Amino acid sequence: MPLNGQLQGLPTSMLSRLLISIGVSIGLLGILIHFTLASAEPALWSSLISALLAFPAAYLLLYLGASLVRTYLQSLRYRMLLQASEKSVPTLFHVYLVTLSRNMFVDMLPARLGELSYIAMLNRGCRVSGESCVSSLAIAFVFDLIALGVLLIVLMLMQVAGGDFQSWMIGVVLVLGLLVMFLLFLLYPAISLANKLISRVGWLQRGLLSKGSDLLGRIEDALKESAKAGITGRLLGLSLGVRAAKYFGLYWLFVGVADQFPEISTALARVLPALISAEAGASLPVPAFMGFGTYEAGGTLALTVLGASAATSLMVMLAMHVLSQIIDYLLGGIGLVLFIMKTGGGVLETSSAGRVSWKTAAAGVTLLVITSLFVVYEIRVVKKRGSLVPPGQGEPVASVSSAHNDTLKRMDGFLVWSSNRSGNHDIYLRSFPDGRTRRLTTHPHTEYFPRISPDGSRVVFARSHEPWVSQRNVYAWDVWMLDLRSGKERLLAKNGNVPTWSSNGKKVNFQRNGNQVVQLNLKTNKETIIYQSGVSVQVPPKTELQTPHVGSKGQLAVTFRNTMRATAVVGQGGKVNKVGKGCQLSWAPGDRFLFKIDDGKRMGNAVHKLNPETLESKVWFDAPLPYSHEYFPVVANTSDVLVYGASAEGHEHDTADYEIFLWVIGQSLNQVVRITHHTGNDCWPDIFLNRPL
Repeated sequence: MPLNGQLQGLPTSMLSRLLISIGVSIGLLGILIHFTLASAEPALWSSLISALLAFPAAYLLLYLGASLVRTYLQSLRYRMLLQASEKSVPTLFHVYLVTLSRNMFVDMLPARLGELSYIAMLNRGCRVSGESCVSSLAIAFVFDLIALGVLLIVLMLMQVAGGDFQSWMIGVVLVLGLLVMFLLFLLYPAISLANKLISRVGWLQRGLLSKGSDLLGRIEDALKESAKAGITGRLLGLSLGVRAAKYFGLYWLFVGVADQFPEISTALARVLPALISAEAGASLPVPAFMGFGTYEAGGTLALTVLGASAATSLMVMLAMHVLSQIIDYLLGGIGLVLFIMKTGGGVLETSSAGRVSWKTAAAGVTLLVITSLFVVYEIRVVKKRGSLVPPGQGEPVASVSSAHNDTLKRMDGFLVWSSNRSGNHDIYLRSFPDGRTRRLTTHPHTEYFPRISPDGSRVVFARSHEPWVSQRNVYAWDVWMLDLRSGKERLLAKNGNVPTWSSNGKKVNFQRNGNQVVQLNLKTNKETIIYQSGVSVQVPPKTELQTPHVGSKGQLAVTFRNTMRATAVVGQGGKVNKVGKGCQLSWAPGDRFLFKIDDGKRMGNAVHKLNPETLESKVWFDAPLPYSHEYFPVVANTSDVLVYGASAEGHEHDTADYEIFLWVIGQSLNQVVRITHHTGNDCWPDIFLNRPL
């Protein structure tokens, strides 16, 4: 059978259309992920992920059903308006596809520019006159506002009946009423008056102005035809149905997110004004792609007025926005592709419905591959922000008898580290020489990066804002201090991370906002920014200063991330001396030398030692197999012991099965002592010894 450059048969056509439809939807999903990452405040990222993962699927199905019903009612309304001024109108199915796409583009483009997609698709795809497209769209918009006003009045009555009246809604209804009156004036008397003025002034009837006058005249005729059709009651009924379906779906999205936050009321009469405010914000003429920022701002402002905190309100609105767009863009993408495939630039040609060219098939496959790679890349970006869920707590394993227990018996001091063996990451302590282990913290939130004071009496550490926060999130933490004698905890600094002690124990240094190193005076509680990217460190302003360690002479050992990858020593005047591309650069006690994690032979990394004067680096310690993926190195205060974490496989700091090890500096690598024996995650050790070995 000759193909003549075309594939024959309906199945092939359906397959090509399906490929293109899936490709468009996947691409929109990738764009959604990208702009979600860009719009979410880093400190809210963990909360956002938690809210999305815990969202009930049943509520998402309710939103999907409400969206489909809403689109059906919109389609009936648009088609009714078109029939009032057009002799031949598209089928309800075609209008439904146009409406699906229109709903997507209105949200995607700022200042309601997406409405133009409705005009373009009906005019170019279904041969509907431009004036009928404009008039139907304008009338539907006015009736949407009227229906919204009716809905707000009903809400006010509900609030009065419930004794929770919000007086500010009176002003909203009045402004909405004035807006409706103004738009009705524009649609009817104003257009007619403009046409009469143009017809009476000769110079206005030339060139482009003449064409504009003709268009206004046709729009005026279409509006008059719609007014004569006697469909006002049905339009209002359909518009009320559209609004009811829209806010029914949004309300259940809101409930699904807000149920995780007891501080937020889910009472219908209180929630709907916030949702309406969010919609109004997204409709503002602000150049915000997909409404990100404006949608959240409107809803957050309303929820804050209702008593919720700003951070929680923002997180709830952002989670709602993401969930609604996942549905809206998938539906809109499918509707757009089906419409294009069925119309092809004109009214549907049924005779060619089963034919598709090789080029179309190839385009579908290419689009699917490209968009899939795009989504894979965006998902990889998400994964770089750390695990979205906490790891399993693991279980203890039998301790292997060691010939080096005499090393531990000779030690006098203790070791602290973070472990999730109790269900979430807490701080643990093991004392020597008795080898007893006890849990220092029992808080339900994540705790890590314990650091022992120079006198051995206190421990500072980071505690997360949420029950689970990945250690890759450098923002969502506070700095706490634990007195080992009394067991009392003290909050030192909000929004601080990875704390370390000054050499005299009177100050604590920590990271804030990813790009600052802040010093806290424990006596006065005064905070001072001592290093900041783009200010006192000669790197771009958004460069993250990871695991910063300030030496006794004030020089900063730090790892750069985000805008660049490097380990560096920052000296006077913010001068940067890069010393490698690894991580976890630290000072040894007394600034005798520096050490870091960088490339190595076994399992790709090792501990490197650096000369503090020349910054020359060499491999210092590469642990024996199987636990040779080293991280978290720390040199004891006595300078003769190195403790570190190592895994046999996996490298994620807070989810991989890391074990804690100890090496007496200078001994054979075969004499490394394993401290922990547990399949959970053990990380970030520190050690204090009362005397050298």
